[in-house]
Amino acid sequence: RSPRFSVGFSEQNLMLSRRALTTALLATAARTQAFSTKPTMSLPQVMIVKVEIEESRIPKFLEAMKTDVDGSRAEPGCLRFDLLRDKENPNKWVFFEVYQDAEAIAFHREQPHYKAWADFKAEGGVLSQEVLKMEGFDFKA
Repeated sequence: RSPRFSVGFSEQNLMLSRRALTTALLATAARTQAFSTKPTMSLPQVMIVKVEIEESRIPKFLEAMKTDVDGSRAEPGCLRFDLLRDKENPNKWVFFEVYQDAEAIAFHREQPHYKAWADFKAEGGVLSQEVLKMEGFDFKA
């Protein structure tokens, strides 16, 4: 397995600059060797999920995300799963997820650890959510 950024589940701020996030994406994709400009190759599927969590629900959020992150990182098709905290607004979080392909995302959503996040959402406390679905890309290929 590839090295990952460490994720602490304390009240400490966790963050990456946009440059570091881009660098992490390119490094992860380069390791998969599936990163190509050729349309016939499967590109890594990237999901960037931005959420704002109600302050009083952050301890439960961290509990659910610890379960989800740990389980996701053990999945065969998950290349990266990072949880990042906004340093200017500690109630805003980003999930940075990279999967081998669309089938790996579908598999992820069927796992018991994913249910921890889904259950947290259903219980309330997510003030806003935005999901960006992207593909990895490498100009060197």
